[in-house]
Amino acid sequence: MLIAFSLTLTSCSDDSEYHEFHLEYIGAKSADVPDEFIYGLTYRIDVTVEFPNSCYFNYNQYDYIYEGNARLIYPIAHVDDDVVCTPSIRETIYSIPVTALQEETYIFKFYQGEDADGQDIFYTVEVPVVLKASE
Repeated sequence: MLIAFSLTLTSCSDDSEYHEFHLEYIGAKSADVPDEFIYGLTYRIDVTVEFPNSCYFNYNQYDYIYEGNARLIYPIAHVDDDVVCTPSIRETIYSIPVTALQEETYIFKFYQGEDADGQDIFYTVEVPVVLKASE
């Protein structure tokens, strides 16, 4: 499933500091996910992404799509258009809050890009839910 997500904005000003950009999904490199959730508690999942050059910036947004027990997570990057990009690989972290509100195991699918056929590739992690903390 690939959700077409592209937005291009153009400024009405002639000021040279303004430029066109678009938003695009950026693949997750890794995700820091707890071994289990305690029902009713809120957790932060840290998703690390890698920007391929200087034109990519942290947009601090992501698509979080429900599919039954699965959660598809697509980090979104701001990408400058019509500017000179330099090779500058750098990482950033998207912190995603998740409240465990289901008793079934959560299945997180972190977007990692597309395969040769244009199909989305995911890094999948399952997190069981317990009703109370282990003693």
